[in-house]
Amino acid sequence: MKKLLLKSMLLVSHVEKKALKLKFDPDITLIQGDNDTGKSSVIKTLLSTFGAEPPKIHRNWKAADIGSLVHFKLDEESYSIYRYRGAFSLFSEEGQLIGSYESVTNELAPALAKLFGFNLKITNRQGLQETPPPAYMLLPFYLDQDKGWSGTWCSFNKLGQYANWKQTLTSYFLGLRPDEWYALNARIKILEQEKQEPLRQLKSIESIELKTIKELSSVDFNIDLNEFKKDIERLVSKCNELQKKQAQYKHRISETRTEEIRLEAQIEIVAHTRDELNADYFYVQSNLEKLVDCPTCGAEYENSFTERFAIAQDAETCTDLLASLREDLTRTKKETISIRAELENASFTKRSIDKILAQKRGKLKIKDVIDIEGKKSLMNHLKKEAEDIKIHLGEVELSQAALKESADKFDDADRRKEIVREYGERFEKNARRLHVTGLSDQVFKNVNASIDESGSDLPRGVLAYFFSVASLVIEGSGNLNFPLVIDAPNQQEQDQGNLSNILNFIVSNKPNKSQLILGLVDDANIEFPGSRIQFKKKHEVLDSTKYATYAKEIRHYELAHMSGNSELD
Repeated sequence: MKKLLLKSMLLVSHVEKKALKLKFDPDITLIQGDNDTGKSSVIKTLLSTFGAEPPKIHRNWKAADIGSLVHFKLDEESYSIYRYRGAFSLFSEEGQLIGSYESVTNELAPALAKLFGFNLKITNRQGLQETPPPAYMLLPFYLDQDKGWSGTWCSFNKLGQYANWKQTLTSYFLGLRPDEWYALNARIKILEQEKQEPLRQLKSIESIELKTIKELSSVDFNIDLNEFKKDIERLVSKCNELQKKQAQYKHRISETRTEEIRLEAQIEIVAHTRDELNADYFYVQSNLEKLVDCPTCGAEYENSFTERFAIAQDAETCTDLLASLREDLTRTKKETISIRAELENASFTKRSIDKILAQKRGKLKIKDVIDIEGKKSLMNHLKKEAEDIKIHLGEVELSQAALKESADKFDDADRRKEIVREYGERFEKNARRLHVTGLSDQVFKNVNASIDESGSDLPRGVLAYFFSVASLVIEGSGNLNFPLVIDAPNQQEQDQGNLSNILNFIVSNKPNKSQLILGLVDDANIEFPGSRIQFKKKHEVLDSTKYATYAKEIRHYELAHMSGNSELD
């Protein structure tokens, strides 16, 4: 097992001209501060620097456009990893660039998996084997403030990209099968992928062979080629004629639709004008004074019979015009429907001719093939190609069988049963210590358990499960030992007694081989070994007075990251 020890993290924002540096204790580092002091953003950045994205990042933290650099030790070797936006670079202890990576899944994940000894391969939804992103590698070691306490194995973002990933991950990390089994199984699945293209080719050849036999059996080999060509020419001429008609119909439809739009606009204008005139008429009717004020512009007008009659006439004219316009619109719409029907009829006829042409040209192609190569040559070629593919598939299947035989030697049912038993005992013991008493017996027998609790009991149940799994992973022999990172254990308003119990549980149950990073607001007066980092200012976790110093410190890594140059000053 490779043990990873976090040494320090450097955060620099050139946008805000601020920076921060944290040094981690080899045992326990307590990151403490009130709400909005930035402790969770710092902890999330620690994980995201390794390419593992927490569910939520505060918008202000994103806007700061921070570059992050983490120095860490892996067994006896020291490394650094730098992240800026979506790109990463890995460095040796001497600051030499090992590699730069733009893609998390395709580039960073394989590089870190090789470095950390993470041998798991997962089948993606396209059926291809790949190394999963770093989030899957670090899941057993992190409890996220925003989502990690709501269930098991959910502290990172976008985990649903693989089917049945949780079962695969728990099996791998708990060592239900040893690392050798996963390595061999990955090779078996890679060979299965290699079979897919030959199988598709074989299926295609068989389809072509059947189709060719069917078409050859239906061809009239005494066909008159001159008459055949005349038929083709007549059909092509008809097809071209229909194509021109289609273009004409489409142009006419465009014209009628334009006319419809014009008429609809005119109808709307006239209807609006008529409504305004009717409103004017009713207004002057209700006002018997000789002079009236316009309610719109305030001007004064005579309220005589002549004025009223003129308004009434205008309104009546609008009504007549509306009737006429609506008749025109109805007629235009019918014309559009008629043209569309003609277009559809022409299109159907053209498609039918296209089909006939395809069939006739197909016969001509088959005739040419028969004349040039002969039907036996074609069939023999297809048969030979199919035989070669079957030989290759047989060789692949023999390799798969040999690998499966080797993998089966590492698959020990008794060993799996013992690990599940040990998991259940630890989970049940941890649940009792955290006063979670309502869990069903089934969750202690299932390593993929969902915590069937609610309220303040749920986060305590999640914590019990987390430590049960993490301790087994860290004590195992084939996996990475990454530091435990736990953010905000005081979830669902735990009372003071439960909070004290939770914090004491975390300290006393931390595996001896493991480093712990713990973020919290209230330490409940618990004595924590190790070191303590205190954040006191709200919304100001980065420090402007440290910017010049830390910007200079990170500059070498920034330049190497941007240029791809391994030589650092």
